[in-house]
Order: sequence, then structure tokens, then C-alpha cells
Amino acid sequence: MRRKIIFIDVDGPLAWGTWDLGPQNFNIECANSRKFQIPYPWVREDCEALQEICERTNADLVVSSDWKQFYSIRQLKDIFVSYGVYAPVIDLTTHLNLTNKMSPQPEKERALQIAQWVKVNKVSNWIAIDDMNLSKEFKYLKPRIPMWRHVQVDGDWGHGGRLRDKVEECIKKLER
Repeated sequence: MRRKIIFIDVDGPLAWGTWDLGPQNFNIECANSRKFQIPYPWVREDCEALQEICERTNADLVVSSDWKQFYSIRQLKDIFVSYGVYAPVIDLTTHLNLTNKMSPQPEKERALQIAQWVKVNKVSNWIAIDDMNLSKEFKYLKPRIPMWRHVQVDGDWGHGGRLRDKVEECIKKLER
């Protein structure tokens, strides 16, 4: 069986429209009984959708979100579990600026980070769930990555739609 990977962003696919809830802090309890806070809650229905995708495809998660800059992999695992996502969070994409520019384009940088992880880990069966338009960036990478590997999701704010409405699309792409 081929390994399946989902590169997951947080803001857009799992947390959208929740950052305006005011100065509340949201506590996460770790497996070791320590607590820490996240700045705003995630949307449970979209977390449930991610868990369903992982269960039906046996996919593992790699966090490509900017959240990797503020939380350790252990904390990210605890956040996912606290929202009902029990699929293995196996890694993070790099924090490095791969374009070596003072102000890199976020979409290009994210696409490069994912492409590097795929190449280093020799994974052929994967998708990226993100609110940024990675498909156009994948198109221009060398070697080129098929645009279909990207599933654009951005809650109700833009053109991507909600993750809970794209479960079948994600599964179909992972089973391809």
C-alpha cells in the first residue's frame, strides 16, 4: 500500500471566521496535562471532515501552515486531537525561506516547501489542502507538479469553499 499524505494548512481550511471572537483565549490540554493557548478556535465541522478524509484514505498529516512557526509538533498534535483529528501528524514542512528573498511570496514559498518535503521523503500519493492558490505555483515548479494536487479551501470567505463540502474531492484525489 502506498503511503498517503495530506499537507494541511490551518487558517482557511480549519480555522476561518473565528478570529474575530474577541480577546478570548482557547486552552488546549496536552497529553502530559500541561495547558497552552491558541489565539482562536478551529471550526469543528471542518476538523471532522479532515478526520473523515484521513480515516477513509488512511492518510497521514504534514502541517504546512504558518502555525508551525508558533507551535511545536507535539503542540500541533495536541491541537488536532483536541478538535477530533486523530490522524497521525507525522511532520512539518520546513521553516526555511527556500526562495532566498527578503519578502517571499507566501504561495510560492508554501509550494516550494511542500515540493521539497515530497522530494526528500519520496512520496508520490499526496494532496495539499490550503486556502492559498497553490495550483498555479505547482504549475511553475521544476519539476512541475500537477495542479490537481491542490484542494483550495477557505471557509466561506472566498472561492474555495469549506472543507466539509470537499471530502469526496479530497478522497478521490488521494485514491487517484
